[in-house]
Amino acid sequence: MLRKSCARHWSLLALKKRQYHALVKDTNRKVFATEFPRNIANSFSLVHTSADSNSERSKKIVKIALVGNAMITSAKILCWLSTGSSAMLSEAIHSLVDSGNQALLLIGLRNADSQPDKKHPYGYGKSIYFWSLVSALGTFWAGAGISAWHSIEHIISPAVNLHSMGWEIWSVLGFSFAVDGWVLAKTLGHLIQTKPNDISLLNHIKNIRDPTTLAVLMEDAAACTGVLIAIGGIGASQYTGLTVFDGIAGLGISGILASMGIYLARLNQRFLLGQSVDKEITEGIKKILLARSSIEEVHSEQSQWIGPNAFIFKAEVDFDGTWLAAKLLRRYQDEFMSEKKLSSDEVKLLLSWYAEDVMRAVEQEVKDVETQIRLSYPEAVFIELEPDSRKQFSYAIDDSIKETSLRAVEIETINKYQKSQKDFPHFN
Repeated sequence: MLRKSCARHWSLLALKKRQYHALVKDTNRKVFATEFPRNIANSFSLVHTSADSNSERSKKIVKIALVGNAMITSAKILCWLSTGSSAMLSEAIHSLVDSGNQALLLIGLRNADSQPDKKHPYGYGKSIYFWSLVSALGTFWAGAGISAWHSIEHIISPAVNLHSMGWEIWSVLGFSFAVDGWVLAKTLGHLIQTKPNDISLLNHIKNIRDPTTLAVLMEDAAACTGVLIAIGGIGASQYTGLTVFDGIAGLGISGILASMGIYLARLNQRFLLGQSVDKEITEGIKKILLARSSIEEVHSEQSQWIGPNAFIFKAEVDFDGTWLAAKLLRRYQDEFMSEKKLSSDEVKLLLSWYAEDVMRAVEQEVKDVETQIRLSYPEAVFIELEPDSRKQFSYAIDDSIKETSLRAVEIETINKYQKSQKDFPHFN
């Protein structure tokens, strides 16, 4: 019930109310300025915690591949210098480009771990896609382009010394196949560990969002295939004495590099432009929202991946005013049912308090919903729920006056909400 002093000293209370609201607004601004960046960073940290193991595994795989390719590149270059084989040069270029690409991927992984700041409020997750795109373009131009040019030149004007192709060239190719095959097996093992039980490994690879792991997988698969092509081309040249087979093998290797570069470039382009989140995830989030008593309708959903393990989800939400009324009824019931006749100013004050508490109830409900979503989808770093009713241009009281049957429905609904204690955890 309203305090008696409110009726006797309204002017004093009005003054205190203005001072109070001024203090609250000032405090809220200060809290927002300090807490908002901290809350965003905390949310991002939660996702980073869940994704740390994946990130570390990706870094480990890339580092292993980089060390292996560095050793292979040196051996292939020495072998090419001694034989002049076009296929061996293509293989040396292939391994050299792979080494450079993996160094770029490590830069991308390091940048992607940076926390959000004022200039990049959604974080740096997409930097991994940028560096992966640079890597893919390097594979296409530096790898495939140079290799193809030299192979065509070799076919037109052969410079290979077939007699110098001895045990060393087969040893280098065998060593290269063993190292690339071992890295490929390690990468596949990582993918099998992270694969959901309800999908095949092939579908898992198609849906992968981590460009570093996919790049290493494709590079080593292409490297193993390239070694086999080189063995076939060099072997055919030695057996027939025709150096054209060596040049054709070089062209085959450059074709593999070009195909891999185009595929990885298109993949990174999709995520840089802003690819939407998987339909299964957005439908799951919508189910969580609609399962809550406080929400009547969800529409205009938008989503976007901002990194391999982070996404944004936005939606317009129509909150149930009856649920909010039931949540506040016990606190305001005495004031509303008071026998005392309230003055005009007292009505304004009571309405102001009630409206303020309605907004606080909505704000708390939004926080609770976001927490529930992140329990099921830890990758949901940023969740933006915008209150939006399709009847925003009319008053509910006017609708009830026009349709008296709505009154009975509202009373029945609010009584049902009141009996459900789990709906009122913050106002008991």
